[in-house]
Amino acid sequence: MNAYTVLYVEDDLSVRQYIAEFLRRYCKEVYESDSAEEGMALYHQHQPDILLLDINLGGMSGVEFAEYVRQKDKKTRILISTAYSNKEFMLAAIELNLTRYLIKPVTNEDLVKAFEKCSDELEEASLVELGEGYVYNKNRALVIQEKNEMTLRNKEVEILEYFLEHENEVVRYEQLEQSIWKDEVMSRDAIRSQIRNIRKKVPAKLFQNISGLGYKFSRKKDD
Repeated sequence: MNAYTVLYVEDDLSVRQYIAEFLRRYCKEVYESDSAEEGMALYHQHQPDILLLDINLGGMSGVEFAEYVRQKDKKTRILISTAYSNKEFMLAAIELNLTRYLIKPVTNEDLVKAFEKCSDELEEASLVELGEGYVYNKNRALVIQEKNEMTLRNKEVEILEYFLEHENEVVRYEQLEQSIWKDEVMSRDAIRSQIRNIRKKVPAKLFQNISGLGYKFSRKKDD
């Protein structure tokens, strides 16, 4: 769990301080807020992996906060703590794809189990099948092939994820230069060198060279 960041929104100071301190033992970073307004600002600023929301927040409910997040964000795992359980809330939890709702008072054991489930879901979502037994782990910036683990450099990660987002499209050299290197000028030879390095760590046939233009990235499922 220590690879993930958490945003915890709870208006009860003593409860928030205790739980936040407990979570810091297990999480990479814990951001705290006592209101929905501040919590929303922190969410946009930090894009946390996990949200822990109280059901009653100043300005909106935890469910309304989750509804807002789910409009555009399907990846962040969401936990809601509540003092009661009813059918209406359980239906909302299903519709919003909440990882779990926690009944107060929340124990340390409850938190550990809930965050372990979040961690499992995030880890599963981070795995991308590349074919031929290769798997890309987005969280760890690794390509795994059987027992071999190959670490990707920062630029290699950016390039691979850009091609995954533009799969089956012809990606021109100019697109890569503008999207990956921004204001930095890169020659075509330098870009080709980066692609060659990535090809050594993934199935080489993923990248099809489009003469004079760039590359096309395409995965084919194993038979």
